[in-house]
Amino acid sequence: MGTGKLALILKLALLALLLAPALATAAKLYKWTDAEGNVHYSDKVPPEHSKSARSELDDRGIQVNQVDAAKTKEQIEREQELQRLRAEQQRLIEEQKAKDRVLLRTFRTEDDILMARNGKLTAVDVLIQVSRSNIRRMKFKLAEMQQNAAQSERQGRSVSDTMLKNIESTRQQLKDGYAAIIHMEQNKELIREKAALDIDRFRKLKQLSEENTAQLDEEKPFSLLDTVVVCDDKVSCNNAWEKAEDYVREHATTRLQILSDSIIMTAAPANDDDISLTVSRIIEEGFAGAKLFMDLQCKDSPRGDDLCKSPTMEEIRMGFRSYLGYQQSN
Repeated sequence: MGTGKLALILKLALLALLLAPALATAAKLYKWTDAEGNVHYSDKVPPEHSKSARSELDDRGIQVNQVDAAKTKEQIEREQELQRLRAEQQRLIEEQKAKDRVLLRTFRTEDDILMARNGKLTAVDVLIQVSRSNIRRMKFKLAEMQQNAAQSERQGRSVSDTMLKNIESTRQQLKDGYAAIIHMEQNKELIREKAALDIDRFRKLKQLSEENTAQLDEEKPFSLLDTVVVCDDKVSCNNAWEKAEDYVREHATTRLQILSDSIIMTAAPANDDDISLTVSRIIEEGFAGAKLFMDLQCKDSPRGDDLCKSPTMEEIRMGFRSYLGYQQSN
């Protein structure tokens, strides 16, 4: 091959290399559809359609690439919300799996769940009895302080600031004691509900049939919450409070010891057949109304205990809500 031909071949090869990008670019063809549904073909995408979905075709008209339309702000927000919901769903699934593992490791049978529940309920009942005993002692203490204050006034002496503060402090402790009892009774309800859910879940995990399952309580046990009235606003609470005073005067056998806008209380029972009633108005933050809680106490003696368990006392307890115009709790 001569020098001239070799130089010509080299020039042609160099020219081909230089023209290759231009030919490749020229071979690109874009296809897209506008908002009116019209199909367009062009080697360049106009700026106003740069966010539209489009296909890239080769020189034979075959699609070689697909570019999706740019997502709108609403689409991006929806996708983000979907991701958040899926993540939350997965978290709940993992949380349930963890609870199931704990449930199966903790209990071997349904009876184990019931035993654990009953143990917790007994512990709360002990605390309630302690609170009620403290309330009984505070009633006697308050009665003694009030008698001393009255005696001082009859003798022409003013009641000391210390005694007045002690009387007010004892009244507040009484209200706090009754509020604590309500919270403990509510806790008992949560314990029962949790045990029922655990047993239901345990049965599903173990695939137990009904004949192989433990029996839950068929009847709802008595709860001090059965004497709680929830009034929604100040007017209805005041009306209910007036009826509560009438109820206490009608059914209590001990003298009225406190009568205020937050507590109605008769003296502590001194005899085996005494009936002491207390109604407290418990106001919780963020709630316009209040909870009216009636507590019935008998003397701390065998005969007094029998009296408190009698049908007559049950009628007094269960009649409180209806007397105030509220339905009985379920």
